[in-house]
Amino acid sequence: MKKLFTIILVALSTFIEASAQALITNESLTREKRKVTVKFDVDSRENSVSSKLKEVLVPFIYNGTDTMWLNTIEVYGKDRFKRERQTNHINGNKNWTLGERQVLKGDVYTYTDIVDVEPWMAEANLAVRRYVVGCSSCGDDKYADMDVTEQSLYPIPPYVITDASKKWDFGQDELEVIFKVSKIEIDSTVFNNEITFEHILAAVDKIHSNPNYKIEKIQVSGYASPEGSPEFNTWLGENRAKALIDYIIEHRPDYGLTHETFEIVNGEENWIGLRKILVASNMDKKNDVIAIIDDSNIQGEAKKTKIKNMDGGQTWKKMLREIYPHLRSARYLSVYYDSTNDNAVEIINQANNLIRAKRFEEAYNMAMQVASDMRAHNTIGVALMGQGKFDEAIVWFKKALEGNCPSAQKNIDAIKAEYGY
Repeated sequence: MKKLFTIILVALSTFIEASAQALITNESLTREKRKVTVKFDVDSRENSVSSKLKEVLVPFIYNGTDTMWLNTIEVYGKDRFKRERQTNHINGNKNWTLGERQVLKGDVYTYTDIVDVEPWMAEANLAVRRYVVGCSSCGDDKYADMDVTEQSLYPIPPYVITDASKKWDFGQDELEVIFKVSKIEIDSTVFNNEITFEHILAAVDKIHSNPNYKIEKIQVSGYASPEGSPEFNTWLGENRAKALIDYIIEHRPDYGLTHETFEIVNGEENWIGLRKILVASNMDKKNDVIAIIDDSNIQGEAKKTKIKNMDGGQTWKKMLREIYPHLRSARYLSVYYDSTNDNAVEIINQANNLIRAKRFEEAYNMAMQVASDMRAHNTIGVALMGQGKFDEAIVWFKKALEGNCPSAQKNIDAIKAEYGY
């Protein structure tokens, strides 16, 4: 009976030694661009294994069945360390000592590991698997005990999806027709207008040549630079738009286009265009000019006066010379059309709905059915973006930009901002 009692005590003693664990605290998962840093403290001062054993901790990041194993950390009992050092000395490795991520029981060790971020880490969890070395009867004591859960290590950058409609955009700034000061007559010999006309007519041809499409409406806007009076500039902008309309009708007489086909969106002083050019410029005093433009308490004529009075009129003169010519424009905006057979609209919009539901792979497969349609290119890019395939996404966003989809540039910018492409 006494012998049996002794065996029970030994077994219980082994269980206590094996189940002792180093304390893990201050767990964190952080991401910077394409790298994830895992960090936590291992405190073995009061717990951990007995002096004869070694506790091995294997951290890992997981999400469902996806797992990334990290570098292990080993906590040595003092007798276990002496034994391994003796074994190494006998085998000729007289300089053996504890290496990186190997610590003696009784210390506090700060663990750090840096790994590449993976798409499945959108909802990542941090855990640790432990086992004991040197205890033949212990078996593996494996479990996850770190409570750092569902961190978004691989967030999808904010994206913009554009529903398809019966409207084709062929650009704005790229297709502006520039006019001479105070003139409404079109001059194809200045400001690269001749090339612009080719693009405009090619856009109209693209719709007209498709047997499934019929041009319903073409929108045109006309602008004037903020130089003259508001009344004159409004008249100037509107008549510049009309001049471009006349040009299109005259050069495509067989299309049946009339003035009723066109819609003038606006005709006004182009303060918005001025601000946009200033932001992108390296002009001195540009921030001062932008502040004046943005001040809602300063009306149009007062804005001009304040800008004219800056630095003796030098800024105003520079703007007249370098910026204002680009504000005297008529811009071809977009073509609306009727369609006898446009299934692509429905397919693209269904793919967009799948994207809204975060079903990116399904959205990609659906949008690829109409990949030849430029309206699908941005949707395809977003579907790839949602899967973390940023290199491929950017290729499709660039295609979308060729079709003058402004959303595509916003998506490219979001990827660059988030992941440093």
